[in-house]
Amino acid sequence: MEETSMETDVLEPINKDIPNELLSESLNTGAEEVLFQYPTLFGGKTLLELCSSSWSSSPKARVDVQPYLRGCKWSPDGTCCLSVVNNDGVHVTELPRDLYTESAAPDRTIDVLDSVIHVKEAGLVYDFCWYPSMNSSIPETCCWLTTRQNAPVQMWDAFDGSLRCSYRGFNPVDEMEPAVTIAFTLDGTRIVAGYKKVIRTFDVERPGRDCAEHKITFPASCFAMDSNMLAVGSWNTTISLFNVNEMGGYKSIGKMHGHSGGITHMKFTPDGLKLVSGARKDHRLLVWDIRYYRRPLNILSRVVDTNQRVYFDISPCGKYLVTGGTDGILKVWGVDAVDWKNSLDATDVEGDNATYKFPLHKDCCNSVSIHPFRPILATGSGQYHFKDPIQDASEINGQVGSESVKLSEDLKYSSHAENSLVFWWVGDVPELSDLT
Repeated sequence: MEETSMETDVLEPINKDIPNELLSESLNTGAEEVLFQYPTLFGGKTLLELCSSSWSSSPKARVDVQPYLRGCKWSPDGTCCLSVVNNDGVHVTELPRDLYTESAAPDRTIDVLDSVIHVKEAGLVYDFCWYPSMNSSIPETCCWLTTRQNAPVQMWDAFDGSLRCSYRGFNPVDEMEPAVTIAFTLDGTRIVAGYKKVIRTFDVERPGRDCAEHKITFPASCFAMDSNMLAVGSWNTTISLFNVNEMGGYKSIGKMHGHSGGITHMKFTPDGLKLVSGARKDHRLLVWDIRYYRRPLNILSRVVDTNQRVYFDISPCGKYLVTGGTDGILKVWGVDAVDWKNSLDATDVEGDNATYKFPLHKDCCNSVSIHPFRPILATGSGQYHFKDPIQDASEINGQVGSESVKLSEDLKYSSHAENSLVFWWVGDVPELSDLT
């Protein structure tokens, strides 16, 4: 089968001269790793905007062609951020060099982010992920995976945006089918791809169609991996736990029930004992203890009114859980203020116990990503905006501006779309601390 052709627009290569102050943290091993202490987040209860980038539709584009952010993820070495934009492919943006080691000042000029790499992928991108050992000083490790509509799993080079290779899955009638979700194993040697009725495991060093298959009775919608544990979310609202052996075989452990919608995103806590899950059209984040998975440990509240995937993230230190929502509000739970990892209190009727709330975006805040080493948070906003039928009818009848016409206040009908990627400083700001 011929390779799917892709148009790439390379603006400039990723900066290869990365300061040792940032890369040293991603190279630490053994006893040296203990020396690194993750910084305190949200200590000043203030977010400082550092950089931003936005996308807008072309004047000649169709109404249904709307570029908006659908996800962002920091690279494992923290030098750049990978983001997927609807109808505009994949973008890679670099972290400004002054933020590698220095603290942010209140009078710092807000940088405008330009994409150093832009891969104009056609079709809907289902999922994407970085190579877990990605390090900008080692070019061969700088790559990411994407899976998209009517295409195989593809590996892209993070230095020039070129297509390295692809991994193909075929159904029983020998037709290539796209994976719905993908993930690297933690050691980076295998790729796990989830399909409608099967999980396929590819060897990273052997592109093509060779793979091991494990049949499932439900479509895989998202993955979460930790050590030898694999959590598989499904559109049927269930989460299945599997034990993965050294040979890549899967042994079922059990299923977890609790969400009212299809699972869209999951993540393990750094200790590997807790799993957090979110679903579409479900206002709850469920915290599970995988040792006792029959019922959730805790229920956290956020706003998710659509089928869109709304990401959340857990800090590398395991103390902070951060999520966006379709209301544009960023919510933070810190274990020092709210023990969100503890057992559920059935007598708690408050419902929303978030430690901090930040109204950052006027549109849906669909993605968040915490920097692996620095107190920096990346957020993405945007969603598909439908044309309001009430407004259409009023324009046809010449009733624009009439008091009798009350337009919907729903975000999905709003004409004020905010499609942006923003970096925020979430650590202490010395100048602000002195004033308070």
